[in-house]
Amino acid sequence: MPDHEREAAVRAATQRWLDATVRADADALDAMLEPGYTFTHATTAITDTREEWLESFRSGRRRYKTWEISDVSVSLYPGAAVMIGHGHQEIVREDGLFDLRTSFMNTWIEHDGEWRLAAWQATLVPNA
Repeated sequence: MPDHEREAAVRAATQRWLDATVRADADALDAMLEPGYTFTHATTAITDTREEWLESFRSGRRRYKTWEISDVSVSLYPGAAVMIGHGHQEIVREDGLFDLRTSFMNTWIEHDGEWRLAAWQATLVPNA
């Protein structure tokens, strides 16, 4: 597959992941993740395992109203892609919406033309 098609596939997979995250669709997310997936939070630097992260959606503890990304670039490697960019999330909390601006990096692994997310790491962008 040509690189421009691989990059388009990674961008499309990322959008499906973002959409499933906002829907809190743990089953759809589960199908998109590598077995060793990790998610490192921007506000706490705590790293969730795959199961911890999925359970936060299944239990209703984690809810996003919005998750948008911008200024995205994708670097392609044999069997892998690394994406960097900026994120804007509105997180639903008991005391209202929490507006979060981040810089992020994620890693996608390719298996027979299908992309699975291996890691997402975010860093808080203060006063954005």
